[in-house]
Amino acid sequence: MKKTLIGIAFVLLAAAMWGTLPTFSRLAYAEGSDPYTAAAMRAYLASLVFLVWLGANGTLRRLQVREIGFYFIYGLAGVSGTFLFYMIAVEKLSTAMAAMLLYTGPSFVIVFSRIFYKERITRAKLAALVCTAIGCALVLRLYAPGGGADPLGVFIGLCSGLSYSMVTVLGKKAAGYRHDSITNAGLMILFGTLVFFFIRPPWKITVPTISLGIDYLGLALFGSVFAYIAYLKGLGSGLEGGIASITASIEPVMATVISAAVFGDVLEWQQALGMGIVLFGVSIPILAQRIRR
Repeated sequence: MKKTLIGIAFVLLAAAMWGTLPTFSRLAYAEGSDPYTAAAMRAYLASLVFLVWLGANGTLRRLQVREIGFYFIYGLAGVSGTFLFYMIAVEKLSTAMAAMLLYTGPSFVIVFSRIFYKERITRAKLAALVCTAIGCALVLRLYAPGGGADPLGVFIGLCSGLSYSMVTVLGKKAAGYRHDSITNAGLMILFGTLVFFFIRPPWKITVPTISLGIDYLGLALFGSVFAYIAYLKGLGSGLEGGIASITASIEPVMATVISAAVFGDVLEWQQALGMGIVLFGVSIPILAQRIRR
C-alpha cells in the first residue's frame, strides 16, 4: 500500500506540472506564437535538456540496439502522436472538446493493461473512470459546446487519447529495461522529437523576445522534463497503469486552478462541481484497496 501511495504522489506531481501547459501556452500565444511552433519548441528544448543529461552520464553510449528500437517506437507513439494529434484536434474542434478526447487515454490504458499485463478491470477502476470522465467534461465546460463536432476532428482526438495512453502502457515495458525514470523519459522524448524536424525545423523558428523564450522553456521543463520524469517514476514504483492514468486525469483540474490564479479566470459552479467529481473519482481505487486490505 505504501508503494501505491508513493506512486500516486508522483503521478499527482506530474499532473500538477502538466496543468501548467495551458498557462504557458496562453502566454506564448499572446507573444505571437502558434500551437505548432509552441509544441515543437517544447519538444526541442526538453530534448536538449535530456541530451545533455544522458550524454554526460554515458547512457547514450551504453544503449543496446534492441533498446533503441523500443524507445524509437515509444517516442513516436507516446510523444509525437500525442503532440501532433492533439494539435490537429484543437484546430478542428474546440479546445475543450479536444482536451476531453485526449482524456479518453485512461480507457485505452485499462484495456491494454488487461491485454498485455493482465491487470484486473475492477469495478473500482470503472467507477473511477466514469467519475473522472464526467468531472473532466464539466471542468472543460463541455456543457457549453460551440456547435457541431467535426467527425474527422473527433477521430483525430481519439487518436490523441490512444497515443497518450501509450506513455503509460509502454512505460510499464520501459521499466523492465532497468533504466531510471529520468533515462526513460529522456529517451522517449528524444526519439519522439524527430517528427518535429519535418513540421517545424528548429532552424526556421525565431524567438523574438526573452519573455517568449521563457514561455517555451516553461512548456519544456514543466510540461515535459519534470512531468514525464515524475510520471514514469510513479509507474516505476509498481503502480498499476490503469490507476496511474486515472490519477493523471486530475490535470484539467490543476490547469483550471492555475489559469484562474494567473489570469483571473472565473470558475463556474459546474466547473467546481466537476473538480470535486474528479477528485472523488481519483480516490476510488485508493479507497477500494484500503477496504480490501
